Amino acid sequence: IIAASLDNTGVAGVAPKVRLMAVKVLSDTGSGYYSDIAEGIIESVKAGAKILSMSLGGSADSSVLRDASYWAYQQGAVQVAAAGNSGDGNPATDNVAYPARYSWVIAVAAVDQNYATPTWSSDGPEVDVAAPGVNILSTYPGGRYAYMSGTSMATPHVTGVVALIQALRLAAGKPMLTPDEVYQVITSTARDIGPPGFDVFTGYGLVDAYAAATAALSR
Repeated sequence: IIAASLDNTGVAGVAPKVRLMAVKVLSDTGSGYYSDIAEGIIESVKAGAKILSMSLGGSADSSVLRDASYWAYQQGAVQVAAAGNSGDGNPATDNVAYPARYSWVIAVAAVDQNYATPTWSSDGPEVDVAAPGVNILSTYPGGRYAYMSGTSMATPHVTGVVALIQALRLAAGKPMLTPDEVYQVITSTARDIGPPGFDVFTGYGLVDAYAAATAALSR
């Protein structure tokens, strides 16, 4: 979803020329420990990663994860994380996962092709933006393609947009934006698709790559 080649085959990524760094922090069943995620965050930033895409999360806070994530933020790394798939459709409850729940992390919810929020998409005041996350066609292990749903599919759409705006700024001879500046650009240019203004299901709205790139270049 982030980086599939633009070669008229299969699917095209949001930022097809971006360089990926794969850091494995979960088992083949998708489970693991906060300490492993924290180590992955730290090691990836030490290795030069500027943007972290995290299609994972847990329901409980962890000082180890929080400290590692905040350290990455202090180093200037932009973090984008899945809000989670524990939604209940009730705006009065908050089921956004960690690390998406942290204020310095961009939390991403999912919407379908009609801009409707699936009930399973986690909701809460920490949700920042929404992105396509229902029946998303993407590359799959074994040289195949597959349709999948989840905030794990929505998250890389936003991560790819972050990569685009940072790359465009560098190409224009401008410095990369700070995490706070990226947050401001992404949220201020999002297309409002829910109730007017911010809402707990889609945050500030649907991520808009063109609007975000335009705003980032004008800074």
